[in-house]
Amino acid sequence: MSAPHSSDSIRNYSDRHLDPAQAAAYRVKFQRSFTRRLSTARETKLVARAYQLALAEVLQPATVLDYPCGAGRFAPLFAAGAAGYIAGDHSPHMIAITSEVLAKAGLSDKLRSTTEGDARSMNLEDDAVDLAASMRLLHHFPDREDRLSILRELRRVSKGPLVTSFLDADSIKQRAHVRRCKRDGKASRRVLVTPAQFAQEALEAGWQVRQTWGLSSLFSGQRVALLFPTK
Repeated sequence: MSAPHSSDSIRNYSDRHLDPAQAAAYRVKFQRSFTRRLSTARETKLVARAYQLALAEVLQPATVLDYPCGAGRFAPLFAAGAAGYIAGDHSPHMIAITSEVLAKAGLSDKLRSTTEGDARSMNLEDDAVDLAASMRLLHHFPDREDRLSILRELRRVSKGPLVTSFLDADSIKQRAHVRRCKRDGKASRRVLVTPAQFAQEALEAGWQVRQTWGLSSLFSGQRVALLFPTK
């Protein structure tokens, strides 16, 4: 795992998206360059694959939780495949943007509800949804207990599978990043875990990793993961 972050880094990340302008800027973050657009296309393809596998394992019609929904990057994908879609985020501005994205995609009727708050303590009942998604969240939490709290909450509120992601410490790009940080005497700001570490944390939270897919070991290090409840 990478060097520990300060708690201030998490607060700054959260506070940034509580600002309407910063939330709007995040909306276009993944389209700013050719490489980011390429990575987004690859990620969307992998998320879609994991999501279809998850949907195949739950009773239909299904309700999906997207937490954090962010700027709605995957909202149309999740909403189109489910009977009901729930958008969750710590930022009301992100939720509003996701609602706009769904409206533009003609999927407003799929938005069942929204929920605002900390992913470590969700304002949702037990078994509230049939399956859940939580993309690009865990790598913002350096403390293992925080990641476990998020995974446990997702297990609590979901009856079925989880589609999520993590930054792979074994990937070529992230290994190179760690070497550069050591060479320059700087602490890494990335939260990196190996696939084995991720699988262990998932297991402790009540999940079993069914499969993972890497975006690119050389250019990304992000891995999409499909998890199923252990009981």
